[in-house]
Amino acid sequence: MATTKNYYKTLGVEKSATFADIKKRYRELAKKHHPDVNNGSKKAENNFKIISAAYNVLSDKKKRLEYDQTYRRQTRPKGRGPNAWSDPSNDFDFSGRQKTGQQSDFRQTTPEEEQKYDPEFPTRGFDLQFMIDLPLVTVALGGTVPYSYEKYVKCMDCEGTGFVDSEECSVCKGKRLVVEGVTIDVKIPPGIGNIYTLRIPDAGGEGRNGGPPGDLLLRITAEKHPRFKRLKDDLYAEISISPELAEKGGPLEIETLDSVQTIEVEEGTLTGEELRIPGHGACINWGKKRGDFIVKFKIEEE
Repeated sequence: MATTKNYYKTLGVEKSATFADIKKRYRELAKKHHPDVNNGSKKAENNFKIISAAYNVLSDKKKRLEYDQTYRRQTRPKGRGPNAWSDPSNDFDFSGRQKTGQQSDFRQTTPEEEQKYDPEFPTRGFDLQFMIDLPLVTVALGGTVPYSYEKYVKCMDCEGTGFVDSEECSVCKGKRLVVEGVTIDVKIPPGIGNIYTLRIPDAGGEGRNGGPPGDLLLRITAEKHPRFKRLKDDLYAEISISPELAEKGGPLEIETLDSVQTIEVEEGTLTGEELRIPGHGACINWGKKRGDFIVKFKIEEE
């Protein structure tokens, strides 16, 4: 955030102003300088853009912290005398105070000083992460599965205010949020690898004061299949055949992950020999193509 504009002075608020103070002041200035109420004035339009830019930064907790740190670095004195902390000449001030060339009222803070906590500031909800085991066929080919978990949601008894009739809500104990079980349908991309983390936006914990919800992260592992083994994009299966079929050869029906295929066993097949069926393995590139299904023969003992 490469800027030295004093956004606090632009809006006419103190550095310690709460989110509610900043929002209130922005609305006052926006109403006064909006182009629609100034007959399309270019000056009003420019002022409105400046006000909006300042509000966009100071109303966002992360952007505000980055801005404060950047402003301190860029306005740090470098031995220029008593006016070293004065505001840059290109600052805009809608606070009603006149520029005098004196020291800025932007209060400098040490890097260790923390932002003042505002309980009404919109806060993003927590991200949630869980482990989930899925069948090999779902991991290899994709699909949709239901998933149940618990997360923080808005308390409906107090509508997220923490109070009912001026009394602390007995359900959420004034915390505004409660833990509740939810079930969602999760779309599994085709061909994901084992131990894959899937991010589902906005399915995490509820945000506070109108803040956005967090995300749900599912760490997916494939369950062991009783007959098939996956190696990268290919699937392997050990198939037992009779000594007669191995000696004379012939057709054989085998089951893959999602179909039944007829293969031709060659005459004189030995234990350990393999036969590849193209395009019947795990999905590749999110389903654009598939790996192979590889049959490994094992001759039954007589």
